[in-house]
Amino acid sequence: MNVADALIRILAAHNVERVFGIPGDAINDVTDAIRRQDEISFIGVRHEEAGAFAASATAKLTGRLAVCVGTAGPGAIHLLNGLYDAKLDHAPVLAITGQVARGFIGTQAHQEVDLKALFADVAVYNETITTPDQAPEVLLRACHAAIAHRGVAHVSIPTDVAGQSVEFDVCRPLGPARPGRMAPHADDCAEAARMIAAAGKVAILAGIGCAGARDELIAFAEAAEAPIVRSLRAKEVIDDDHPICIGGLGLLGGHPGVKAMDRCDLLVMVGTDFPYLDFYPKAAKVIQIDIEPTHIGRRAPVDLGLVGEAGSILTALTEALDTPRDGGFLRDMQADMTRWRTSRDKAEADSATPIRPPHLMRAISEAAPDNAIFLADTGTATAWTARHLRVRPGQRYTLSGGLATMAFAFSGAIGAQLAFPDRRVIAVCGDGAFAMLMGDYVTAVKYGLPIVTVVLNNAKLGFIQLELEAKGLPDWGTDLTNPDFAAVAAACGGWGRTVSAPDEIGPALQEALAQDGPALLDVIVDPGALIMPPKIGLSQAMNFGLAKVREVFGS
Repeated sequence: MNVADALIRILAAHNVERVFGIPGDAINDVTDAIRRQDEISFIGVRHEEAGAFAASATAKLTGRLAVCVGTAGPGAIHLLNGLYDAKLDHAPVLAITGQVARGFIGTQAHQEVDLKALFADVAVYNETITTPDQAPEVLLRACHAAIAHRGVAHVSIPTDVAGQSVEFDVCRPLGPARPGRMAPHADDCAEAARMIAAAGKVAILAGIGCAGARDELIAFAEAAEAPIVRSLRAKEVIDDDHPICIGGLGLLGGHPGVKAMDRCDLLVMVGTDFPYLDFYPKAAKVIQIDIEPTHIGRRAPVDLGLVGEAGSILTALTEALDTPRDGGFLRDMQADMTRWRTSRDKAEADSATPIRPPHLMRAISEAAPDNAIFLADTGTATAWTARHLRVRPGQRYTLSGGLATMAFAFSGAIGAQLAFPDRRVIAVCGDGAFAMLMGDYVTAVKYGLPIVTVVLNNAKLGFIQLELEAKGLPDWGTDLTNPDFAAVAAACGGWGRTVSAPDEIGPALQEALAQDGPALLDVIVDPGALIMPPKIGLSQAMNFGLAKVREVFGS
């Protein structure tokens, strides 16, 4: 057994099913070790960044360790964006990189990069294997670190080490074991229950940390008579059509969520690290529930922190709330949400030409099967899915939450479709984001992945335009010259269709979902469609007007 064989054996013990990457001279022994066994497959991508995104999406959706590889120098560098996506969304990913031979490290050899320095910030564990005997322990620790810390681990293997023999008999896999149900002190739970009972207007801010605790979250909200405001990543936990959910928060949220945060006198944060401080209440008391101790008090001053698993804490609090509460605040917020839903539904019913993005999102929601997995890209696609895509119970929704990088959705869909071959994966992309890594469309074709990709084609970097105008700057530099995306899909060996009229959307979606391989819809959408923030300050309004004047007069 050589070092590369030991690596593959360790990965198999950790239930890794595939490795994403591109072969290269510094990792040839690694890819050869994969070739010589049948437990783990190699998914060859066209860009290492796409491989890292695929691994990140796999880890986010499964909670299990995912793996990507890159050769020395440029291959390793290309992994970084996808790895930062995994880091900031707390996804367990192991990156294996090749390195020049040990005798050339530090000599400015061809393709030599200081990989330990390069990966120092992104990784919770970051080592170079310098001797074969060291390899099994380093690789095991890397897997353990990625799983335990829900982050990125990196191991660099010089090209003259990977093929050397090593004795390796004992494998100590970690996970995907069930996490312990860590709970706070009983006195703290009792104090939280007293605070909730004493408050008149309780609101809940729920994040992705509530994943797996949907029922407990709803039961607690009902007992506390508290509306649930969700983060964007928690859209797959509870979406806007549930009667106790009053929508999202932040620039991509809605007015009801902002109003609840402004008016509550007690905020209960559950599994969220929501970073936008302007949306937190200014005078309310705050209880924060999080499994990560360092998150307590990081975003807002906290009156009581409860460290532990969301489901068990919410259950304990629900059981402690045995006195009926006045539900007036909840009813007021639900009435506000009903008005917001009416406005949303009206926007979605607008079947004008060019196609309005809300109308498209409603059509996708209606066409998607009950087991669909949605991946949203960064940009206006994020905003339209946040407000208008319906995520039903049993469906999944993910995106690049912390990093908010473009190009995640389609590459991530490759990982999602491989991890869940019996589910339909739908990537919703902007034209700018899709074009960044559209070369990997051939990867989906190669492996026969029936991903449905919906490209919102407005020939603009639309979200950048909005950001410019919000600052009072003219729209400049955001125009795109796009190819015929449907023709690109067909040229790659997939199925593609251009959609330019509202009455074409439904039939095109049905046809795309019926394909056995990758299908792409190039949807020509209204470039002037506005994404209005839930609240607009006077300075924002003035800046927007100023920007429009400057665009007209070219100044």
